[in-house]
Amino acid sequence: MIYTSKILTLLFLFFFFSSLSAQVKNILEDSHEHHHVDAEQKDEKSHVHEERADQVAPAGVMAPHLHKKGSWIFDFRSMTMQMSTLLMGNKPIGGIETLWFPQFDPTIAMPSGSLLTGGSSVPQTSLNDYRYMSVPKSMTMEMYMANVMYGLTDDTMLMFMLPVIKNKMVMETSNFDRSNMSSGGVGDISFTAAHRFFKRENHDFFLNFGVSLPTGSIDETDSMPMMGRQKVPYNMQPGTGTINYLPGFTYTGKSDRFSWGINSSANLRSSKNQNNYRFGNRYETTTWIAYSLFQWMSFSARVQSTQWENLRGRDSSLDPKMDPQNDPNRQGGNRSEAYLGLNFLILDGPFRGTKFGFEAGRPFHQHLNGPQMAVQSTVNLFVRFQLE
Repeated sequence: MIYTSKILTLLFLFFFFSSLSAQVKNILEDSHEHHHVDAEQKDEKSHVHEERADQVAPAGVMAPHLHKKGSWIFDFRSMTMQMSTLLMGNKPIGGIETLWFPQFDPTIAMPSGSLLTGGSSVPQTSLNDYRYMSVPKSMTMEMYMANVMYGLTDDTMLMFMLPVIKNKMVMETSNFDRSNMSSGGVGDISFTAAHRFFKRENHDFFLNFGVSLPTGSIDETDSMPMMGRQKVPYNMQPGTGTINYLPGFTYTGKSDRFSWGINSSANLRSSKNQNNYRFGNRYETTTWIAYSLFQWMSFSARVQSTQWENLRGRDSSLDPKMDPQNDPNRQGGNRSEAYLGLNFLILDGPFRGTKFGFEAGRPFHQHLNGPQMAVQSTVNLFVRFQLE
């Protein structure tokens, strides 16, 4: 399976580093007799405030959390998403049906007149009855993110993110030939600031705002079925071509063994790019709960809901009749997913304080403005180093 080597690598790192460190030690606390607190209450208070693996959100969440003033964090993440099966709304639609059955969309005008027949409005157009020449069969999207964070104050964090994207797709044509398509490169870099605006014992509330810059390409090309080398579809381009605004809100809490949180964010597009379109706005909300099995390991469960809009405008070099992925009116949708994951914390040795983990998830609801490929599974990995 495509994820096996990545998961085995993380597990190897975990067992290797944990073998270098001593077994989990009981934290010894000084006795404060004037507080008259019994031993159980001391243990609980110690576990709440000690460094734990679940102090970082699950691997698929870039939620802000506290950094000491002047500290640097280096965070590396990967996301691998597998997609297949065309959906029209929440119903599957087969490749033969998509390729050979007529499509009906009033925004698509097909020529129906003839220069030989003449007429005042040659060629005439029909608003319906067209067929796609090719459809996607499967796609693997990989994203690798390098993040650098700095604690400006004890309550304010700055972050820079550099994404690298790699896409692979299998296409099928109306004569049932199959071909591969790929694209990749640096995506849109982003700068974000997060501030803890409210704190209560074991509860933190953050506001964050960021901007992504159009550093990713929107003109990648590859060989297309029956058309030679052409520009790849919108969803295969590494960049958006626009300045995007990234507001968000995060709440986190913790107790003796549990931690939890909710993160809500948006990706708001600015004006159209140089190819005369912009991606639709994207909205995402996720909530999670984690259980600290040991100080060095935690288990998490997470639910995520995402909604994204159709494109506005259109790239004139992408023919919407060639492939539904080229149709700006067939790009929106919403999806809900469930994830399970593990986080680890290295307690001793030269890598003390390093956190790493993974999670895997599948959708339990999808509604797409199709024909559009559905997500089948997602795997997220991360490793984080901190310099005081």
